[in-house]
Amino acid sequence: MFIRSPFLICAVLLSGLLPEAPARAQQVPDRATITPLPAVPLAPASPRRLEDFLLVARQNSPLLRETANQLGQNRIDSLVRARQNGVQVAGIGSALYYPSITNSRGESVLGYDNAISNGGNYAAIAQATKPILNRFQLQNDYQIIANQGQVLRNTGRLSALDLRRSITDQFLTAYAAETQLNFSRTLLAELRQQDALLHKLVNAGIFKQTQYLSFYLSVRTQEVTVEQNQLAYRRELGTLRALAGVADTALVAIETPTPPTHRPLAGLLAPAQRQYTLDSLRLLLDRRAVDANYRPKLSAVLDGGLQSSSYLPVALAHSVGIGAGLQLAVPIFDGHQRQLQYQRIELSEQSRRGYRQFLTVQRQQQYEQLEGLIRAADALLVRIREQVRVADALVGAARQQLATGDVAILDYLNLVTSYRTLQFSLTQAQTDQLRSRFALDYLAEQ
Repeated sequence: MFIRSPFLICAVLLSGLLPEAPARAQQVPDRATITPLPAVPLAPASPRRLEDFLLVARQNSPLLRETANQLGQNRIDSLVRARQNGVQVAGIGSALYYPSITNSRGESVLGYDNAISNGGNYAAIAQATKPILNRFQLQNDYQIIANQGQVLRNTGRLSALDLRRSITDQFLTAYAAETQLNFSRTLLAELRQQDALLHKLVNAGIFKQTQYLSFYLSVRTQEVTVEQNQLAYRRELGTLRALAGVADTALVAIETPTPPTHRPLAGLLAPAQRQYTLDSLRLLLDRRAVDANYRPKLSAVLDGGLQSSSYLPVALAHSVGIGAGLQLAVPIFDGHQRQLQYQRIELSEQSRRGYRQFLTVQRQQQYEQLEGLIRAADALLVRIREQVRVADALVGAARQQLATGDVAILDYLNLVTSYRTLQFSLTQAQTDQLRSRFALDYLAEQ
């Protein structure tokens, strides 16, 4: 339906073409009013603490930067939707000629009826349109954009948590490699001291040369172990720096991580749970968007320019005018697509409920399992530390007796080997305990 009348011109200019303000809760801030993000502290060029590696990783992560850019695009989408609801002006030009051929009797042989075509259509018009009475559609669109922004922010939190988990896990691996390297170096230094002492005892005839050769071989084996541990630590530290985006390549010592405090399992407001809440809201808005598409759409139209059925200058000069009216579009029948879209949304809702129920059970099971692992690791560490203490005392006593020849070299080497094995087990148990504690802390926030 299209209506033209001089009366409507004033009505449209005064009301219909004025931009309709969205609801107060859905108003979109202009670019100048967007609150800037808080300043991020500068990260050290050569991080050594876990917190420094996490800070560098967050600043260098392209995924987190992309999420921030997508949030900026989401704010722009809100501004674009606001402009789309305003007045849209377009220029329309046409130059159409409809030829007509007649016979000798003046009867038309070829061509359109002049009563319809007027022989041609020549126009140059500026047309302004403005959607009106579309508050339901507009508010739903704003809510969809707001929901997309919430999803992006929640996705950013999940990405930051995943980044923290990967950096923390690799930091603990590098820390375990560093701890093993330090122990190997300490043990090598003690063996070298004993080597100098045994060399004198062999020259004095207290020990045989064949017995000393076994100790000498053990020292050389420990030197190889130190080199292997150093390569392992360099490799794990390099992997950690690559994950965090650190360009430093120097082999430096990292600091002992501080175990996190025990926290309860995160509830429904946690990012992993919140994403399904946002999905539920999105599906509700999708259903409302389907309803909005089937509502009548009314637009106000105002145009001005020239329209003529003749291209002659005299006719064009007298064909300048203006027009105004309303355009109404009413959906009548589309093959029941509306019900099909409802069914599609319902299937998505069933999938969402299934995922959320599975995640809830899975997170609770993982939390209880990690608590059990931490308790078992605490008990294991107590036993290993006691065994290491006893082994260290035995090695110290054997070292003193070795100087007087009261302990055989092979017996001393057996004690050193046992001590080395216990120290390696202690390093592994400490790393596993820290890994479980940080995993529990991650789960408590995810």
